[in-house]
Amino acid sequence: MKIFLSSHNFGQHATDLRTLVGDNRRTLLITNARDYKSPADRQAVVTEKLALFRQEGFEAEELDLREYFAKDPAELEELVSKYDPGLIFCIGGNVFLLATALVISGLDGIIRRRLASDLSVYGGNSAGAMVTARDIEVYERDELKVEEVGAYYGMEAVTSGLGLIDQYIIPHADQPDRTKITQFYRQQISKIGETPIFLGEDDVYIINGDRYILKQDSQ
Repeated sequence: MKIFLSSHNFGQHATDLRTLVGDNRRTLLITNARDYKSPADRQAVVTEKLALFRQEGFEAEELDLREYFAKDPAELEELVSKYDPGLIFCIGGNVFLLATALVISGLDGIIRRRLASDLSVYGGNSAGAMVTARDIEVYERDELKVEEVGAYYGMEAVTSGLGLIDQYIIPHADQPDRTKITQFYRQQISKIGETPIFLGEDDVYIINGDRYILKQDSQ
């Protein structure tokens, strides 16, 4: 299993992601954590991220999971299989929207199966990193409510994550304007007896088989 998690984009470690992914640079970019944005603002973010990934050598295409909410899950399975991505990357935004979109579309199961068979690397920044935990309800706060998902998807939010890691990521932990949020997440994670991993803007957390690596700054 290969996983690359960050606070912001690739941190300072895009080279590590390219090495982890290897020769198959085909990338599916999952952008549904931004579904709370207006269509214009959302598209601006998607355009920016696609350009960033392509600049770093990845053949990136957006996969909007909303297009598969009402379809047979086999259709998405077939699409992913045919595209055969070396990397599936979830960008940041609202972690509850992201988790719910992953489950409704069926991509959550596809990700787990492809990671188990070493067919793809999972990557995620911010919410895309947070969603790798088992129980993402610990991330709920006044400004980020589970109930908001219903306004966008018309259904109850999913509060379970992908369960890819045992730890809980706290992104943007070095940002002064995030001090209170970071402390709140630390307390919530401590209450359930789990371990937080603090990621600054330049940091990444990499899993490569049985190797677990926290890379900070320009290490």
